[in-house]
Amino acid sequence: MDRTTANQDMFPRRLFLLYVLFYAGQAIYNTYLNLYLSSVGLSDTQIGMAVSVSTAVLLAAQLGWGILSDRARSKNGVLMLLYGCMAVASLLFYLNTDFWFLLLAVTLFSAFINPIVPLQDNYTLECLEGSRWDYGQIRMGGTIGYSVTVLFIGLALQDSYRMIFWMVALCMTACLLVCRGLPQVCGYQRQGGRKGGYQALLQNRNLLGMILINLVFSSGLNFFYNFYPIYYTSIGGDSSRVGMMMFACSVSEIPMLFFIHRIIRKIGVRGTLILSGGVTVLRWALLFLLRDPILVIPVNLLHGIGYTGFNYCLVTFIARTVPRELRATGQTLNAIISNVVSKIMFGMVGGLASDLLGVGPVMLVNAVVMAVAILIFARWSASNPALAENSSSAES
Repeated sequence: MDRTTANQDMFPRRLFLLYVLFYAGQAIYNTYLNLYLSSVGLSDTQIGMAVSVSTAVLLAAQLGWGILSDRARSKNGVLMLLYGCMAVASLLFYLNTDFWFLLLAVTLFSAFINPIVPLQDNYTLECLEGSRWDYGQIRMGGTIGYSVTVLFIGLALQDSYRMIFWMVALCMTACLLVCRGLPQVCGYQRQGGRKGGYQALLQNRNLLGMILINLVFSSGLNFFYNFYPIYYTSIGGDSSRVGMMMFACSVSEIPMLFFIHRIIRKIGVRGTLILSGGVTVLRWALLFLLRDPILVIPVNLLHGIGYTGFNYCLVTFIARTVPRELRATGQTLNAIISNVVSKIMFGMVGGLASDLLGVGPVMLVNAVVMAVAILIFARWSASNPALAENSSSAES
């Protein structure tokens, strides 16, 4: 193997490791932050306020991250800045347990972690152009990192959630070091490409239609991550079972990442999204019906079909159809609408609803809303020849 071939094989492996480390840190923070907040005395309403207010405050800042990456001298530099800031912000939680201080800490951390996912995906897709590696193979590193970490950390914590923040800081510091050794990718607009912004993307009806259905899915998913673990501990779960539940969610993505490109070739992007939405309806309905903490764990194996279907379809659709100079901006727009907006909607509202109605009934509402959204999307996309054409050729 010559040096060029060796280098071509080496950087995807480093990318794979980067995903392992980042999603390991995300697994710890996403799964156990709200359990920590609950353990120090915050109510569901206060936790919901922390989620929605912090997300609303960072929305304006997030709008600029994609544009900055498209214009940056080094997209690696933007990612390294975010990893470093996350490492520092995670340690702030050790300074105080007052509600207003925790609200500030959650806001600062969210301001850095939210932009990373779309920018990291955009960087990866650009690095892999011309490579024999597929995005799904690299993204599997994130699934492995998330699933293994959430299982073993759940067993190690023993319901003591205060130790999660230094673990997150270590993961983000490791991400920064790995990112330093990756190939430099310059923003396309920096290379003299045409400049553009969100206006051009907002005129793409096919992209917006897919992002909106992803918004409905992400709203239910964000509610699940923010409030279901707290509810789960009230029906007999503990930190180890929470870890097993989240392990089931994450490990279920692995077979989907192996076969998702074949599924898209067979039934298209439209069919894949409809399938993913239908399975998600079933998952939310079962989580409403079941009260046995052991039975809840295997139900979450349905997560892989829903999450991987939506995420893979949107990320690769943007990379394939959006002009090169707007790809990071497009990935960020998808993240803002489907994740940031959904957190605002289901942070405060979800917290209030879970306090008033209970988490179980809200899961049923999520199932109904997802079912209605899928029916509307199925009818709209069937009468859209351009989307049907893109779907049928998605992975050809």
